[in-house]
Amino acid sequence: MADFRKIDLGKVKTYSIKKRASKVQLDLLGQPVSGGCCIDDFLKSLPKFLKAEDFKKVVDRMSEAVKRKFKIIFMLGAHNLKVGLTPLYVDFMDIHSNLHFAGNSAVSIHDLEIAFFGATSEDVLENLQDGSFGFVEETAELYSQMLKLAWREEIGLGHALGRYIADQNPPYKEYSLAYNCLRKNIPLTIHAAIGTDIVNQHPVFDGAAIGRASFEDFQIFADSVMQIANGGVALNIGSAVIMPEVFLKALAVCRNLNPEFGKYTTANFDMINHYRPLQNVVKRPAALNSEGYNITGHHELMIPLLFAAVKSYVE
Repeated sequence: MADFRKIDLGKVKTYSIKKRASKVQLDLLGQPVSGGCCIDDFLKSLPKFLKAEDFKKVVDRMSEAVKRKFKIIFMLGAHNLKVGLTPLYVDFMDIHSNLHFAGNSAVSIHDLEIAFFGATSEDVLENLQDGSFGFVEETAELYSQMLKLAWREEIGLGHALGRYIADQNPPYKEYSLAYNCLRKNIPLTIHAAIGTDIVNQHPVFDGAAIGRASFEDFQIFADSVMQIANGGVALNIGSAVIMPEVFLKALAVCRNLNPEFGKYTTANFDMINHYRPLQNVVKRPAALNSEGYNITGHHELMIPLLFAAVKSYVE
């Protein structure tokens, strides 16, 4: 065996821990809480590290926006509706009215089904095998009628959805995000992509109508994004592609019209990390003299916790 040279560790220089800057201190450690603690006690008990600190900062920024009546934007993926979060968003409307909800077209489909049928979300794998996936007649017909309303009235897709549900008075309208946005005069915009949703498969679907209505909604959305400057908050919750891309283009419009646009907070909440939300919601917007946070976790846990925390700060 070769006799290789070895470094002489006896010559290294050492120093006392008293001179070292340590990142972990006792006052940063988490603390246990009692079984009957309130949400405020829970937040104070969290370790003062990493995502626990990021989460508290998002809560702080949202609470400040509520107190000062700044704009808060919720950009939603359809998963929000599928895991039962609509009642929480509706409840938040009573706490803060300067809101904007935005989502992909899947949000509008699930919202429509919930309002009319009290149920949504099919078994994709099972129905794909027999060729029935996405071919429910009632959903396509209702959506088609809603698009006709949008075309006739020359209104945005989100507004048309709320109007159609209100006009038809379905039995479960109180569970509809669109209906409650209409009732509270809060903008809801729907940002469609052709070929991504089950209604696109039906002969009654009108691509021209959804395109015009969705373009109307982009302009409304961009105006709301302009309003988050200097203290507002924009949260992307579960949209992996559509809303991060729409948000980035809206930011570009705002920066083009106002070179000083900035000083807002963004946050991305999702179960796993995706490229576009991390870049278009957190990193790139934060470069405009702003703050961006990325919180990973299941929506059915993180969003109720987020709202409970904000309510504890402002009520």
